[in-house]
Amino acid sequence: MLRVTTLRIGSCRAPAFAAGLPDRGKVMLPALATLIETNTQTLLFDCGYGTSFSDATDNFPARAYRIATPMTLPPHERLTAQLNRPPDLVILSHMHGDHVAGLLDLPDDIPMLASKEAIDHLSGLSSALTATLAACPPLLRDGVLARNPRPIDERPQVETGLPEFPHGHDVTGTGEAIAIALPGHGVGQIGLWLPNARHFLIADAAYARSALRDGKLPPWPVLARLGNARAYRQTFARLRTLMRARPDITLVPSHCREAAP
Repeated sequence: MLRVTTLRIGSCRAPAFAAGLPDRGKVMLPALATLIETNTQTLLFDCGYGTSFSDATDNFPARAYRIATPMTLPPHERLTAQLNRPPDLVILSHMHGDHVAGLLDLPDDIPMLASKEAIDHLSGLSSALTATLAACPPLLRDGVLARNPRPIDERPQVETGLPEFPHGHDVTGTGEAIAIALPGHGVGQIGLWLPNARHFLIADAAYARSALRDGKLPPWPVLARLGNARAYRQTFARLRTLMRARPDITLVPSHCREAAP
């Protein structure tokens, strides 16, 4: 058995052009997390927004993050309101606040995985300014690191069977969830391939399925501000190739309105 449930954990308001979307002005983008239930354990991929996000962005410089992308989190969309019980394992795609803030609403003894590159980078954000510029203000940075995230790279390397993304790390030891590097956005971003469900959770490697279908990338300055623009473009192109080669696979970007519940 493998059950996959997409959760909306808040939303943020952002300029459409910055996400490569055709809309005018600003749009509401969902912050999605994914609950994966297997026969033996429950995994949570990303955590969306959380109550700690407001506290983390109360003062400058972190307040600039809140101003740039104002967020809403109705009580019924909080992570704890949508989970029947805490997950057995949390996997973070990358360390931006809109993916990690919800983690701080969960019990602090849940094992957590992220890429070694992402963990090392977060550990090196020593000042409030550098942490904010990396989109993980100090309160969130400290909260994540206090939970002792482990490198997903330590899991066995396996073949994925995916065009363009041939290798990954077996998260469960059963081949049901395979972490795959998706460089370009943030530092050390990973996605999660679920072969039995034919779902590929691609985090912020694209902001919408429509953007992949249409080949619409965010502007270069936005990509460079949030990561490595050249690497993002390469990953985006590989995902477009995969989409064309394997139309049976459901790609799930973390802010895709089409994918949101």
